[in-house]
Amino acid sequence: MNYNDLTKLKRSFPKNIGISGRDEFFNSSVLIPLILIEGEYHFIFQKRSKNISQAGEVCFPGGKIDDEIDKDSEETALRETYEEFSIDRDKINIMGRVDTVFSPIGAMVDGYVGTVNIKNLKEIKINLCEVEYIFTVPVSFFENNKPERYYVEIKAKSSTIDGNGKQNILLPVKKLNLPKIYEEPWGNYKYKIYVYKYNGEVIWGLTARFIFDIIKMLKNKR
Repeated sequence: MNYNDLTKLKRSFPKNIGISGRDEFFNSSVLIPLILIEGEYHFIFQKRSKNISQAGEVCFPGGKIDDEIDKDSEETALRETYEEFSIDRDKINIMGRVDTVFSPIGAMVDGYVGTVNIKNLKEIKINLCEVEYIFTVPVSFFENNKPERYYVEIKAKSSTIDGNGKQNILLPVKKLNLPKIYEEPWGNYKYKIYVYKYNGEVIWGLTARFIFDIIKMLKNKR
């Protein structure tokens, strides 16, 4: 590297810091919709259809970011909300973006909080191929009730064993002359899982983490 290369490198640093290797993850985006019901704002949730992945789980409307269709992840959230709820974009007021939620199993989700300008839930026409039903929960419920907290343990493995008992080498530790300890699973990272329970519904995982972050934002501003 010479001086000219160094100068080019200096000019190449981004103004906004991203996440290295993000394109290797499953990248998606959700709308965190708020609706006014009898003077109080509620989150709108959906129960996922039994015909799709993560069937039966509670989540916000959203889906995979499609770079060929969407100009950014906000566009994804709006597009997916229309596909699942049939709510036009002009009826959604995006208030802002919250921190991206990361799952160590390989997913990154951008979240956008927005108010939905409709009179009631009857105006929402759900896509039954993706959504079983929808329901709302007052924001105050989450302000007044802390989530239950659990953990899962995440470990790194340099190899796996398939269904036939054959070893699949992912990282050739011996060939690369890496320390022998990496031939066995390493790391003991405990990933926190938030769980809210409301009227028989279990709201957990990334959805619950978005809620937890938003409630923390609310309380910090008071």
